[in-house]
Amino acid sequence: MRVSPRTSTPGTRTELHRSAPPRLWPHILGAWAATAAGVSLLGVGVLWFLDFPTIDRPERIAVSALDAIATRAFAVVAGLSGIALLVIAYHRQRNNNLENLRAQKAAEREDIKLFNDRFTAAYTELGDEHAAVRLGAVHALAHLADDAPNRALRQTCIDVLCAYVRMPYAPEPAHYEETGPQTEEHHARLLEYASFREVRHSILRVVSNRLSDPDSPWQGHRFDFTGAVFDGGHFRRMNFTSGHLNFNEARFNSGEVDFRYSRLGRATVSFRRAGFNGGTVNFRHVEFSGERNEESWDWTDDPDAVRLRGTHADFARARFDGAEVLFHDARFAETGASFYRAVFASGRVDFSGSGDEEASGTPPFGLLEAAAEGTPGTVALPRAWTPAEGGDHGSAYSPGSRPPPQNPPQG
Repeated sequence: MRVSPRTSTPGTRTELHRSAPPRLWPHILGAWAATAAGVSLLGVGVLWFLDFPTIDRPERIAVSALDAIATRAFAVVAGLSGIALLVIAYHRQRNNNLENLRAQKAAEREDIKLFNDRFTAAYTELGDEHAAVRLGAVHALAHLADDAPNRALRQTCIDVLCAYVRMPYAPEPAHYEETGPQTEEHHARLLEYASFREVRHSILRVVSNRLSDPDSPWQGHRFDFTGAVFDGGHFRRMNFTSGHLNFNEARFNSGEVDFRYSRLGRATVSFRRAGFNGGTVNFRHVEFSGERNEESWDWTDDPDAVRLRGTHADFARARFDGAEVLFHDARFAETGASFYRAVFASGRVDFSGSGDEEASGTPPFGLLEAAAEGTPGTVALPRAWTPAEGGDHGSAYSPGSRPPPQNPPQG
């Protein structure tokens, strides 16, 4: 049934009242009254200063005096007209500003409505059963984050992409030859696993590609991969200037997770309690610069705790048990990284490289102690960090620093 629009409703009356032009005469009269009062007070003040002198009234008024009176009268009228024009111009400018503000608010509402429509379509497709549709949804969400009207909406898109990576999934089925009806079922599981992995790896590539640009609007955001299980992935050549990349309690089980040639400015990358159980995690040629950002520090009475607030790569309590983790030619600043109470059980964690590819800079906090307590042969350190080879770093702190606190704050 078609409903005819009403000519007047409470809502439309309110809008008409809001948009109706204001009555200018009261404002103009008020401006004139204020001007007259000001001139009168000024005149009274001058007379008071002159002790209210006596003015003699002439018997005759000269023509020149009449001309002067007429000139001053015209000046008063012109002044009052100028005041009226100023009032009109003020209201015109105010109305223009209000109209511009309304147009801006309307444009913002339209942008948010368009964003919500695109976001709903994208995240709905992210749950589609076909991998090709999910891949399209990943790139749609990435482009939507690029065009987001504000940082909060961009963070929403990032959270959805990271949540997809955190979702549990069935491990890769074992490869074996078998005849019979189970062969097709096994092949279907392999395809399902491969398609799901491709979507997850596409998300990681999207994140790293955006973070390779220091001027990207994705800088400064939080990327939460807490508890995710990785079987490979691409984070290569990130130039992560600010923000948080969270791998706390993540598991690196197989494949190669590639962080090569990345640079960490004031950003924080946290691997607290992460498990490096298999595959390869490649930190070759990574700069853990640890640029100081004193404005964000939490000042305490412990100068060492304050200094450790600058830690930008946190491997505290991480467990290295079977993976190959490479730090060839990685460069560590004084507050570049922390390996506080990390466990080196098995596998290989290599800081030494070969030739001129040794890690350089200040040894990460807690690394030497954790390497000494770990399984022998698990950690390969550069010669400069090994006291037996003449290195001058007997602890994880640089020379002259105070003893480390029992539990350094989280970076």
